[in-house]
Amino acid sequence: MSLFIFSGPSAVGKTSVVNELLRMDPTIEKMVTCTTRGKRKSEQSGVDYVFMGKDEFREEAERGNFVEFSEVYGNYYGVKFSTARDKIRAGTDVVLTINWEGFLKIKNAFKQDVYGIFILPPSIADLESRIKSRGEDSSEVIAARMDAAREDISKADLYDFCFENVEIILTAKNILNKINEIRHR
Repeated sequence: MSLFIFSGPSAVGKTSVVNELLRMDPTIEKMVTCTTRGKRKSEQSGVDYVFMGKDEFREEAERGNFVEFSEVYGNYYGVKFSTARDKIRAGTDVVLTINWEGFLKIKNAFKQDVYGIFILPPSIADLESRIKSRGEDSSEVIAARMDAAREDISKADLYDFCFENVEIILTAKNILNKINEIRHR
């Protein structure tokens, strides 16, 4: 069993790439994380995230139930110990999408068989265009996301592998090739 952690800046296509990867190889499972952010139209609770209220999230955090959690854009995101433990015990390859700080915490907690995969945009201009095309954010939020994106991209060298996401299917295929390489070591 290996844990493949995906990170990258907002709107780089992490979720789309992971969903395509899961479609290509159904033996890989997704680890569902918790968040306090609002659910997007296309998302389902328990499938995309476990959506929680901020008070509920804080209580879980105070009890020490998260292996990692952080605040991003005013919302909390976290991985429960029980979820990580259950997936590891099941002996399957698992994908998880979290930020670079969470990646470092989980890599430190589990040490072996954890691989970081960083998704890069073709360019900063392309990334900004993707963020704007969502139509969800004010110009101030877009500027903050772009600042955060530059910070995220500066952490790419912490990861085992980096892939530029120009086209989702091709990116997922290249990542699956790398995962299969790791599986056969």
